[in-house]
Amino acid sequence: MTAPAQDPEAAQTMAATDRRTPASSREALQRFVQGQSAPALAERLWAWAENDRGLMAELKAWAIEHNAAGDPKALRSAITELLGHHGDYLDCGESDAYALRASRVLNLLAPLLESDPVSLRMLCEHALRCIYPVAESADDSNGEIGGLMEQLMDCLLDALRAAPPPASWLQSWFALMAEDPFGVWDEAAVLEAAGIEVQAHYGGRAQKDWQDWQSQHPPAPVSGAGQHASLRDDGERIRLRRRYLNSVNLQGAPLVLKNAMAESVQLPYEFGELVAHCEAQGWFGEALQWAQTAAQRYPDDWRCESDLLRCCEREGLHDASLALLRRRLEKSPNVAAYQTVLQAAERAGHDRAAYRAELFVWAEQHALAQQDTQRQRARQGTPVLHSVDIRVQWLLADGQPVQALALVQQPGTHCDPHTLTALAQQLPATHHAVAVQLLQQVFVTAMQTASSPYSAPLALVRAILVRMPAAEQATWLATLRTQYKPKRNFIAGLP
Repeated sequence: MTAPAQDPEAAQTMAATDRRTPASSREALQRFVQGQSAPALAERLWAWAENDRGLMAELKAWAIEHNAAGDPKALRSAITELLGHHGDYLDCGESDAYALRASRVLNLLAPLLESDPVSLRMLCEHALRCIYPVAESADDSNGEIGGLMEQLMDCLLDALRAAPPPASWLQSWFALMAEDPFGVWDEAAVLEAAGIEVQAHYGGRAQKDWQDWQSQHPPAPVSGAGQHASLRDDGERIRLRRRYLNSVNLQGAPLVLKNAMAESVQLPYEFGELVAHCEAQGWFGEALQWAQTAAQRYPDDWRCESDLLRCCEREGLHDASLALLRRRLEKSPNVAAYQTVLQAAERAGHDRAAYRAELFVWAEQHALAQQDTQRQRARQGTPVLHSVDIRVQWLLADGQPVQALALVQQPGTHCDPHTLTALAQQLPATHHAVAVQLLQQVFVTAMQTASSPYSAPLALVRAILVRMPAAEQATWLATLRTQYKPKRNFIAGLP
């Protein structure tokens, strides 16, 4: 089919609009379109749609939406058509286009909330079943399909609140969740919306499913990381236990919930939830006991360690708190951990200076152990330097840059460039010359890997000039311009 020829008068009108302002051109074009007959517009639209797949898809969606409005049976077919996809895979752009077209479903469903919420619930379930297989085989990097799924779930919640379903609906809901490839259902929200009949039935079903799982999987002796890893991988156990605890929580009895959690607690985060529940109820003694059990079961888990540390600090167990913090420091001896340990040592009754000295001894031994390890891995004849980085950082945190400088100046030592920069910046004015040497050393290292716009090296140049005597500045800058002449952007950024 070919588009009809445009009459001369219409062509003159279009030419006139081209010479007007954008706003007036738009208004003129609207008047022109509104002045055309319905058959002419329909013929023109169809001709365009035949040559444009996107426009044809939009036209089909419009027709489906128009024909299905207000008829639940027709709506089901319309939803199937709008959400269907016959290909194997949707790339990111195609996913966005699919989601845009599929979002018309929401306009079809919205009027049913007041007129027929029961049909709305069933149609929402059907829509989710249609979109699941598409979402599973799509690149939804922009989250458009996922967002539509969430909107359909919200629509389902509205339908449940408007017309709470019978207890038998639980079976349909469980089947719907089983088909969900992503497991994004908020079961607590659905239960709250579904009403007391579904909640009661849910509790019995959840308890039975959990008991059945436990009978089929008797607890094995805790014998190390292998057992814990298998539990982590058991998605069915995690889902059924969570569902069971949700049902217990609906009873509104914190003690019953605590007992249910305690009977089945296994994984680190499950211990954390149990500890948090005890704390929320003010059962701090039990919280401490469960935190201790978790830390014994999972000695390397940061969450379990944090729970135990919090409980120990609340109960005033300063020695235990210090031991935990010292362990953390030895894993990651940063400045914050160092200062926290010193404060904890004072609370535990230790002399701060003596304990600080003990920490510095440990830091030196730690550096020597690292040096031995590096020496074993290095090629024969390759020098391995002794790191003083940790101790220099701690000395700087204590406001002792001169003592830190003495460590750095020891032969055969190594220190991180960032730490050297901090040291140079803290040295007093009496140590300008040494500060310049340190910063120049860092500058040379930085220029080896720097690229345009050379922000870090230029910042070092400015810091060096602040410390350098005025008589030497021009000579040093001239040297830089000669040495790094090919690096034009660096040269341009020099003072």
